[in-house]
Amino acid sequence: MIFCHEEAANEGHVPAVYSNHAVATSDFLRRAAEDGHVPAMHQFALTCDDPDERRRWLREAAHEGFVPAMYAFALECNKPSQRRAWLRRAAEEGHLEAMHTLASECDDPRERRRYLRMAAEDGYVPAMYELGLACKHPRERERWFGEAARNGWQPAIEEMCDPAR
Repeated sequence: MIFCHEEAANEGHVPAVYSNHAVATSDFLRRAAEDGHVPAMHQFALTCDDPDERRRWLREAAHEGFVPAMYAFALECNKPSQRRAWLRRAAEEGHLEAMHTLASECDDPRERRRYLRMAAEDGYVPAMYELGLACKHPRERERWFGEAARNGWQPAIEEMCDPAR
């Protein structure tokens, strides 16, 4: 079937260009991106050595609503306000790493805990541990350390095994 995908890709069928990983080279990704295939814009951007071109494609995919591109574009932003806006947008769309990153950059402790809690409740293990660190109530702290430890997060395991606790 790869041959059929490759043939379709060579004829410019955008989903075939993007979906066949065997032929999804930078040239094919570029062509798919230029044809308006939003996930290909994101993937192509990640292959770009030129930072301006990478930002251009990430910005375009982010503006099209592609959540992974929102996060990747946020990481490329030099202006803190723009970075936070894109992190917040990706976080509100459910991107776990964006929630975690946004939490780590929040000045407001309530907002920090809010985004850590969102990520932790959705299963993002590093956020579970950090939420445990941020919790003032011992039971809640123990709960999040326990969750992170059960998921193999080494700092949480060490925290749970610490006899000084």
